[in-house]
Amino acid sequence: MHHATALRKQYINWEFRKQLEDALHSHSTIDHPLLGELAKPERNNTLIRLIALQGYQLTINFAWYVGSLYRYCPLAYYRKRLAINLYEEETGKLSKTANHEVLMQRFIRALGITDEERDSAVALPETKDLIDYRWNLVDNPKTFHMGAAAIMIASEGQNLEEKAGKARHEMLPRVYNLKPEDLAFFSVHAVEDVYHVREGLDLVSEICTTPQMQAEALEAVHGTCERFWRFYDGIQREYNRLTK
Repeated sequence: MHHATALRKQYINWEFRKQLEDALHSHSTIDHPLLGELAKPERNNTLIRLIALQGYQLTINFAWYVGSLYRYCPLAYYRKRLAINLYEEETGKLSKTANHEVLMQRFIRALGITDEERDSAVALPETKDLIDYRWNLVDNPKTFHMGAAAIMIASEGQNLEEKAGKARHEMLPRVYNLKPEDLAFFSVHAVEDVYHVREGLDLVSEICTTPQMQAEALEAVHGTCERFWRFYDGIQREYNRLTK
């Protein structure tokens, strides 16, 4: 174990860390009916286009979230970890790929969506709510602990379910004629997010030194995960409107 990492372990509230982890795992977005629909073995262009274009609205904000957390993080050790995360988001050099927004653009192009269609897509109300909720938390030093919980635990934790990895990496290439490089956005995150969530759990459990801060951080995890579910509700509603 790295010396600096080992040193931090003594500051972590392990009981609270477990509560944060349990809060994350109490929500399983992968069980949303919409993703069950996507997992069917027949091509559904309308649905995958909607999911990709709304997902892109989230992607274009993510590096900014991490940058804001870096700006306000009061602990030097975690500030450096956030800087590394941000460097990878913006360059892709650590994973030897590319800027993560560019990786998502490649996925969208592989689905046959033009750059003009991508850039003219508008966030659905539920998508905008998820974006704005997290922005409000990360853009204020007083709610840094909640922002870190929302981004580093709840948001990065959305990709940890094995079922999600299986659906994307095994089903999508076959049904949608996608090559491994088209799915690099997802394969990179499937690896990196495990470490990011771990760091988020450590940071938030260390920085929340009062019962109120702990309650607020737990609220941010639940609030973010619930909004991810509603994000898919919004896409489901739009999909029903387009296909009825």
